[in-house]
Amino acid sequence: MQQEIINNIAEICYQQGIEKAIISPGSRNAPLTLAFARHSKIECFSISDERSAAFIGMGMAQASHKPVALICTSGSASLNYAPAIAEAFFQEIPLVVITADRPPEWIDQWDGQTIRQENIYGKHVKKSFNVAVDLSHPDAQWQTYRIINEAVLKSKNGVKGPIHINIPFREPFYPEKSENWNYDSNVKIIKSVSGEKILAESQINELQTELKQKDKIAFVLGQEDYSEEFLISLDKVSQKLEIPIFADIISNGHGLKNAIHLPDSICMKMMKEVKTEEIPDLIISFGKSIISKNLKLFLRKNVKSQWHVRSHHAFIADPFQTLAKQIEAEPVSFLQHLNKNSSSKFLNLWQEKNTEAESKTNSFLSAQSFSEFSALHELVQNLPKNSHLHLANSLSVRYANFIGLKHKEEVKVWGNRGTSGIDGSTSSAIGHSISQKDKNHFLITGDVAFFYDRNAFWHKYPYPNLKIILLNNQGGSIFRMIKGPKEQKELQEFFETEQRLNAKSLCSEFGIAHFSAHNSEIFNTIKDKFMKYPQSAIIEIKTDAKTNQTIFEDFKNQLIS
Repeated sequence: MQQEIINNIAEICYQQGIEKAIISPGSRNAPLTLAFARHSKIECFSISDERSAAFIGMGMAQASHKPVALICTSGSASLNYAPAIAEAFFQEIPLVVITADRPPEWIDQWDGQTIRQENIYGKHVKKSFNVAVDLSHPDAQWQTYRIINEAVLKSKNGVKGPIHINIPFREPFYPEKSENWNYDSNVKIIKSVSGEKILAESQINELQTELKQKDKIAFVLGQEDYSEEFLISLDKVSQKLEIPIFADIISNGHGLKNAIHLPDSICMKMMKEVKTEEIPDLIISFGKSIISKNLKLFLRKNVKSQWHVRSHHAFIADPFQTLAKQIEAEPVSFLQHLNKNSSSKFLNLWQEKNTEAESKTNSFLSAQSFSEFSALHELVQNLPKNSHLHLANSLSVRYANFIGLKHKEEVKVWGNRGTSGIDGSTSSAIGHSISQKDKNHFLITGDVAFFYDRNAFWHKYPYPNLKIILLNNQGGSIFRMIKGPKEQKELQEFFETEQRLNAKSLCSEFGIAHFSAHNSEIFNTIKDKFMKYPQSAIIEIKTDAKTNQTIFEDFKNQLIS
C-alpha cells in the first residue's frame, strides 16, 4: 500500500507538469527512485553528486520553463542541494526538491545518515512540506496528495521558485517481485487558474500624469528570461518614444534598436565627471539584477526616481536606492500605456557614448598581443547564430560584459547571477545542453570555477552540443583586478589561490575534445576547428595572470581617457 501511494506522488508530479527528475542514488529514497524511474512519462537522470545534480536540474528547469524534480536520500545528501536551491530561489526557477528522511523517532538518536531535515533550506525555498511517516489511513493519503499538488503548483505559480517536500520512510524500502506496480491516473489533481495583472484606468492616468513631468526617461533591463513578446514590445515603444535601454550582457537586450549594451564601459568614465544632460529624470526597470557595477553606481549617485515593473514581486528590491514605485502589472500591458516621449537629445547622447565605447573596445582588443581578454573577444564575435552563451561568475562574466553582443542578436545569454557563486556554472550549462539538444551551447568559465565543478561531467548523459571556453590563468585572477586584495602580500596564496591544473586529463577522462593555446600562433590555428568541432570540446586559453592584469588595467584606462 505504501509504495502505491509513493507511485501516486510521481503521478501527481507528472500531471502537474513535471517531465524530468534528477535522482541521486541512495537506499532511503528507493521508493521515490522506483516510483519516478518506472513512470513512463517522466524522464529520469541519475547524477551521483547531489551538488552537481541540483544545478543540472536547475539548468533543465530554466531551459524548459517547467519544474524539475530533485530526489535524494537522507542525511548530508540534502545539504548538498543547498547552493543550487539558493540560486534557483533568487533566479525564480521552479524546482521540486524531494528528500527522503529517517522516521521522526530516530532523529537525534545517533542513527546513520540522520540529520534535522525539516525546513532544512530555511528561507531559500518558497515553502517546506513534511509528509507523514504512516500513510495507511485514508486521511493521511488525502493530506499527502494535497501537499504534493500544492507544492508543485507553488513552485510554478506567481513568483516561481524551489519548494521542499521531506518524506520519512521506514523499512522495507524495496518491493517484492510479486508486488503489483500501478499508477492511479485518476489520483486527486488540483488545478490552479489565475489571470493577468492589468492596471486600472485610474492607476494608468496617475502614471501618465507623472510621466509628463519627466523629460529624460531610460529603461533598465535586469537579468530575466524575457518573452519574445515583451522584447518586441519594448523595442517598439523605445523607438517610438525615443527612450534608451540600458542593457548589459545578462539582460538579453543586446539586440534591441535603442540598446545601450556597454553601460559598464560608459559609466566608468562618467563616475569621474557627469553632466546634467546625461542623467535620467526617471528610470523604468524590468527584471532582476544587473552585472554592470559602474552603471549601478552611476544610477545610485545620480538618479532620483525609479519605477520597477513586474507581474509579481517576491520582495521590494531597491538596488539603485532610487525606487519610488513598485508596479505590479504584466510588463507588456504596462508598456502599452506609455505615451510620453523622452528627449531625443538624451537618446542620441547615450547612443553616441555607446558607439564610442564599442569602437574603443574593438580597437584596443584587436591591437593586443595574445591574452585571455583578446582571445575571448575573438571567440565571442564568432559565436554561431541561435546559440546559447553561458557565463560563469567572477571574471568571465565581466569580460563578456565589457565585450558585449551588439551584433549577435540571436545569441541568448544565461548566468547564475542569483547568488553569483562559482559552484555550479558548468553543471547548469550541462543541464541546459541536455535539455535543449537542438541548440549550440557555449560556456565561458575561469579555471577555479571549472575545476570546482568538475563533477558536472560525472554521469553518462551526452552533451555533444556544449563547448567550453576555459580561461586558465592558474588561479582566481579577478583578485588582481580589485584594488583591495591586489595590494596585499597574501594575494597569491589566500585570494588568488594559485593552482597548476590543466583540463587535458579531465577531457581524456570524460571523452571531451581538448584544444589548448598559449600564444597567438596556436590560437589562430585551432580556434575555427574548436568552433566547428561536431562534439563536445574545450578550448583552454593558457595565459599569465600578471599580463592579463596589465592588459585589463590598460583597457580601463583607455575607456576613461
